[in-house]
Amino acid sequence: RMEKPDGSLISAGEFIPVSEQLGLSRLIDRRTLELSVALLKAHPELVLSLNVSGLTCTDHEWLVTLQRVTGSRRDILTRMIIEITETAAIQDLDQSINFVDTLKELGCRVAIDDFGAGYTSFKNLKLLNVDMVKIDGAFVKNLADDTSDQIFIKTMIELAQTFGLETVAEWVGDERSVKHLTEAGITYLQGFYYGLPIDAADYGKV
Repeated sequence: RMEKPDGSLISAGEFIPVSEQLGLSRLIDRRTLELSVALLKAHPELVLSLNVSGLTCTDHEWLVTLQRVTGSRRDILTRMIIEITETAAIQDLDQSINFVDTLKELGCRVAIDDFGAGYTSFKNLKLLNVDMVKIDGAFVKNLADDTSDQIFIKTMIELAQTFGLETVAEWVGDERSVKHLTEAGITYLQGFYYGLPIDAADYGKV
């Protein structure tokens, strides 16, 4: 989220595309990394997923920053899940493979975000050696009432399982969707059904 001068918040979807066009996404990713690591240091029980832009997948300085701010501590790195979008992953597959391999050597897990929205084949997923896929929320939001989405998601989960990948469903908003996803074998569920976004400073407060 980004805070405007009047105190209101705007979502990443509103400013990230513009920041990428202006070449600012690398700076945002580095600052987000610093804030995330600070939170992980303050809360040893916390596991965080961190989105990075397509440009960061080719940014050696981001990897340098990751090692610097974590001190290469495995107890921090192993609690980080780095998410790269499906589209970004296939734009430069060789670069993405190197990026993923380096992260995994450091101890991080890696997820493909918005899976199903682009054109990544499972062959490419195998080459990328990621740990999990996050199914695009567009296939989840109407899941309870859309038979085609139910079939599509069940197929993706089964295919992911054959590759030993964990699966995450985004945008989970109701109990009926939870039932469909659980029966289909999803690994993790994410969405407003489980809680709304909170300020990092409020984490851990009763």
